[in-house]
Amino acid sequence: MDEPQKYPETYLHITECSTGDEHIMEISGNKTLDLELRIKEWLKREYCGEVILDGELMPKLDGQYYAKIMTNGRPPDSVVCWEDAGFFTKVVTYNYD
Repeated sequence: MDEPQKYPETYLHITECSTGDEHIMEISGNKTLDLELRIKEWLKREYCGEVILDGELMPKLDGQYYAKIMTNGRPPDSVVCWEDAGFFTKVVTYNYD
């Protein structure tokens, strides 16, 4: 029998709503469980600062992405999560004039 997948104790789980692709970023014990801050951290890591959050988080609504903070090593499909919300992103543009 296959052993169930183990997840970090606390982590950010992000799903790209159009593709279903999933991303997991572990949240270390000394970081706050602030969903917006963790999403911004993930965007910076994933897109090297070239993509940023566009607008407000949308609790319980899908966006371009859907993010959840999971605790106690629960799997992403658990109905219990710390906080969750959908969000959109935009590409950073620079004006060199």
